[in-house]
Amino acid sequence: MSDIVTLAGASVGSLYHHFAGKAELYLALFEKLVDEHEAMTRSAVRASRIAGVSDPMELFVAGARGYLEVCISQRELSRMFVRGDGPPGFEVLWRRKLADWVRMNTEFFARSGEPLDEAVAIVMTGAMMLAVSEVSMAPDDQRARQLAEGVLAVMSRLQANQR
Repeated sequence: MSDIVTLAGASVGSLYHHFAGKAELYLALFEKLVDEHEAMTRSAVRASRIAGVSDPMELFVAGARGYLEVCISQRELSRMFVRGDGPPGFEVLWRRKLADWVRMNTEFFARSGEPLDEAVAIVMTGAMMLAVSEVSMAPDDQRARQLAEGVLAVMSRLQANQR
């Protein structure tokens, strides 16, 4: 709870005034971060499309860059979720969000008409999960950015090998 109070910049009393308990607050913060990830990812993909990018792997890497940018800018909040010390039942919500993420990425690749399948979406999503964890747990922003750029460089090479 002390991490949440610190991140929110509020007192314990004011938080309990707005939230029934720690679990409700934790889930609200998680949903806020998920919304920010989704918005930044969509924005990055949209900007790439406007710039003329149509290759699905290139678009995925652009979206991944946006997603990791949120992990860096919201590293303290992201770290709180990565540590795995959520309230009871959070694991179920996390797995559901992950399954949705794989499904959306699979549909993203399928819409492109490229011969990429669910396996590619699983591998790329799995790589992103680990990247999110490592970026979030990095000791400082510089190391977080270095890790993110390294992962994106590897993904770009995978994208180049798909051709």
